[in-house]
Amino acid sequence: MAIEFSFDSVVANAGRLRILAALAREREAEFVHLREVTRMTDGNLSAHARRLAEAGLISIEKKFRDAKPVTSFRITQAGKYAIKAHAKELLEAVEEGEEGWGEQEWVD
Repeated sequence: MAIEFSFDSVVANAGRLRILAALAREREAEFVHLREVTRMTDGNLSAHARRLAEAGLISIEKKFRDAKPVTSFRITQAGKYAIKAHAKELLEAVEEGEEGWGEQEWVD
């Protein structure tokens, strides 16, 4: 029997998942802070954030503070739903796997 997963490829990408996880925890973050939290390069953060924004999972706001550009990111309701759905499916897969193992231990 083949096991099928329906992970959303936009969410499942490691970089985008780190962005969503950080924003799920903090709701809103500026570029510099999000870069530090996710440990991504400027280019990777920009590219992945743009993809998440195109999917409607985050919003991006650009403004000026003291004549300097400041970019802020915020998770949307759709983004919250997407990361919860991803986590739920992942946990269900692990729980189903545990049922088949019985008393045996997982191997690292």
